[in-house]
Parts: sequence; C-alpha cells; structure tokens
Amino acid sequence: MSICRGVAGNRGRNPAGIFIHNDAGSQNANAAFYRNWLQTHPLENGFAHYYVAQDGILQAEDDWNCAWHCGDTSGNLNYLGIETCQSMGDLDVFKANEEKALQLAAQKCKEYGITPSTSTIRLHQEVYATSCPHRSVEIHGGREATKSYFIKRIKEYMGGNVTPPTYVSGGQAQAQAAQRQPEVVFTYAVKLEDGRILPLVRNLTDFAGIQGKRITDVAIKVDKGSVKYRVHVIGRGWLPYVTGCNWNDHNNGYAGTGQPIDAIEVYYNTPADYAAKYGYQKAQYRVSPVNGAYWSWQYDNETGNGQDGYAGAFGQAIDRFQLF
Repeated sequence: MSICRGVAGNRGRNPAGIFIHNDAGSQNANAAFYRNWLQTHPLENGFAHYYVAQDGILQAEDDWNCAWHCGDTSGNLNYLGIETCQSMGDLDVFKANEEKALQLAAQKCKEYGITPSTSTIRLHQEVYATSCPHRSVEIHGGREATKSYFIKRIKEYMGGNVTPPTYVSGGQAQAQAAQRQPEVVFTYAVKLEDGRILPLVRNLTDFAGIQGKRITDVAIKVDKGSVKYRVHVIGRGWLPYVTGCNWNDHNNGYAGTGQPIDAIEVYYNTPADYAAKYGYQKAQYRVSPVNGAYWSWQYDNETGNGQDGYAGAFGQAIDRFQLF
C-alpha cells in the first residue's frame, strides 16, 4: 500500500496530464525526508504522487489515486503531481532533480498515452496563488518559458533525442523571493449552541469549534481581497450571504441565527493586483459532523468532481471548521 493510502480517492481512469512542482524545500528535503514527513503530518495539507530528489524518487501515492497537490479540483482529480525537491538548496542539485523529474514525466506520458502540451503539462501557479514552481520559473525565464521548456524536454526524453539542458538565470533571486510571497490569511471563529464565542483562528493553526459541541454561527475575515459566506441552518435552509466579521453586527458581521448549522459555503475574491502577480486564490475549507471525522475539503463554491459547492451534509450538525 502507498504511503498516502488513497486518502484523496480513486481516480477511476488514467491521469490526463502532469503538474510539475517545486517543493520550496532545503537541501535536507530529500526523498528520505519526505518518506518520514508524509507519515507524521496531516495529508490534507497537501501531497504529490512523486518526490524527486538527490537521493532518489519517492512514490508517495499510486498513479490511479488522486492527490491533493495543486489546490484545484480538476488538477487534484485528473493530474499526477511530481514534486521537484530541494528547490531552496544547491542549484546544481536542483537542476539535476529537475531533469530526473522531467524524465519521470516522460515515462508517465508514454505509459498513459499523454501527449505533452500546454493543457497536459501544467504548473501549480497556473491554477493557484503560489510561486510554485518558483526556481524552475526563474532559471527558465518565466512561466510560459518554463512550460515550453518542460514540454520540449519531455518530448525529447520520450523520443530518445535528448539535448543538453538550458537555463537563462542562475536561480538565486527567485529562491529568495519565494520566501517573501505574501500569504492570504483567513481569520475565523464560531459560536456554540450554549452561546460561547470561541477565539479567532488563523488559517490552519487550529480549528474553530469544540468536538462534540454544535456550531450555530460563523464569522470570517481575510487580510487581502474579500470573502462572502453563508451557513445552512438545520430544518431552515440557507441564510443570506454576509461579508463582515463582527459579532456585534447582527446584519452583516456573522452568519447564523443561534441554531445548529449543518453546512458552510465560503467564496474568496482575489484582488486584481494579487491575482496578476500570484494567480487566483480559492477558499479551502472543511467541517466535521458532531463527533465524526472531517469531510473532504471544499474549494470556494465549486461543484462537480466530488465537490458539493459547500462543506457539510444537510441534517448533520457540525462541530469543527477549518479554512485557509
């Protein structure tokens, strides 16, 4: 059985393409490191199918299973994820890792009949607010140049006609800049059935709620852009959207009426300047039924591909909420 045990679900068909990532990891973030790390950290925070590093290639998930590797529903469901490791470490080591990752991508393209193109060979930053693959983008001269290089290189490996690798930059500035990319911070809190308002939570530093205690109201804010959200009250239905985060504002400061809720919908609006520089961000959130395990992550109000448009299940009160 794979390390990740099919936790993201079975795809039920061959992958349609490949996302190539950079891990933003140090020189110590090799395959052996990820083998241990993946087994001791929450997989819902993200993982790829393959980790390509100086000490070898780690397959963390079977090809026929999905992986949570790109923050995009279609990408997670339909594409393999290959993580090029040690991208914050020695440049020559990273370049060698990237070549191994492209060789692996070529092998997978041949195995599954994938024709390398702009729609089948993808970059994380195309679909999510991230600089990934940050170091590849710098040493190859930008997003589009990197995609073109990856596609060309994969085709060469597939055809057995491999030329020397080419680079346009030394790759140091972007490695430093990646550390400075501003994070979108969601801050949120809940009110319980007994009237208690719990402390605010930032992103995934904790969860909002107390296991076994039903949530009745939710308040959310974000440090960049804007957010709208609503809750579904058991036996009553959806309440109107709100956009504020203020327990004293009973019109637009929180969602809820003091009655147990069974679902939450959150939608994030990325500011134009942030989207132009880093790509679009989506609210990613999940809830758990009272005394139960978390349901799957929801992205904004997307539907299809296993997404419901909201987190929760009608008729089952919730006790925990996470958002980032």
